[in-house]
Amino acid sequence: MQEADIAVAPLTITSDREEVIDFTKPFMTVGVSIMIKRPAPKSNGVFSFLSPFSEEIWMCIIFACVGVSIVLFLVSRFSPYEWKVNESFTKTTITNEFSICNSLWFTIGAIMQQRSDTSP
Repeated sequence: MQEADIAVAPLTITSDREEVIDFTKPFMTVGVSIMIKRPAPKSNGVFSFLSPFSEEIWMCIIFACVGVSIVLFLVSRFSPYEWKVNESFTKTTITNEFSICNSLWFTIGAIMQQRSDTSP
């Protein structure tokens, strides 16, 4: 083990060295830096709300929405429990035509966590 009374060296002050060495005030401050790439400035365009997801994810969301709408339309079309009301005093039948457009609207409302007036 070597001993010294004084030293002039470019030493970094750490907690381990602080326990055994009495440091003076630094005569030159050199900070430790990390260089990173500056992120590209974000555009504030009309479609900036689409930027959280990539194009592939948006296409998957659209295809899933259309697919669920088609399945929902087919299930409601062939269901024996679809909404039908017989009006006895007018002798007419009121039916709920759950069309493909209504099915798509219902699916988009479900994705947006909103409700619609007509449920399948």
